[in-house]
Amino acid sequence: MDKRDTKYTDLNTTLSAVGKAVFVNFYYDFKNASLSDHEIADKLLRENPNTKSDNQNFRIPRARHIFAEGNQLDALKIIIASTRVAPEAREKAKVILTEELARAQAFQESVDERGFIDDLNRSIVYSEQREFEYNNNPEPAKETRITQTLQYQRSKKVSSNALIKAGFLCEVNAEHPVFVRKNSNENYTEPHHLVPLFAQKDFPDVNLDREQNIVSLCSHCHNLLHYGADIDSVLYKLYTDRKDLLKLIGIEISYEDLRKYYM
Repeated sequence: MDKRDTKYTDLNTTLSAVGKAVFVNFYYDFKNASLSDHEIADKLLRENPNTKSDNQNFRIPRARHIFAEGNQLDALKIIIASTRVAPEAREKAKVILTEELARAQAFQESVDERGFIDDLNRSIVYSEQREFEYNNNPEPAKETRITQTLQYQRSKKVSSNALIKAGFLCEVNAEHPVFVRKNSNENYTEPHHLVPLFAQKDFPDVNLDREQNIVSLCSHCHNLLHYGADIDSVLYKLYTDRKDLLKLIGIEISYEDLRKYYM
């Protein structure tokens, strides 16, 4: 980047140089690090035949600079507030912003979950409890705590019960390798809410922190669901195994809708 290039002076100026509608319409292309500038330029020219080819040499690096600086959400907010932007682009910006905020909430939940699992691990010591039976009576949703992000209450007892129910084995495949916990006689598996807790807003009258909604996973499968590119073989099996149990406690959801929470 040329430090003398005034088009990088501030976010609004940079965004104007890109073109606010262009930034929205090609948002996920600019965000996709696997796409080269040349590939994006070709797409811009194909879908905007009236644009000049040399314009892309300026637009693309500026658009990617916005992402590199972590300013993409602020850029969307600027576009939404701009009365000079076409209504269609402003509406699309609202949709993208909603999707991005949901992804941020999902990431925060995975961070919260890791802290919860660490705390849970310290509580699972030598145990005489070998069985657990589901209570299939629906329960109201737990209270949500509001900080900078929403915090959802989790019960260590409920998660522990879910692991006991699964025999401390991975519910994707009971033969997946596991190891014995430190300071315990049980295998190490991790609890995972199949319908994520950040989906609570879509189930306002149902408690998602129930054993029926918590699966026992080996470390590999758990991380795959959070960070993997190809999750369908794992997620679909867990869904088909649990969907009837979920219905009993008031959680009715299609696989397509469940899959959206993992995008």
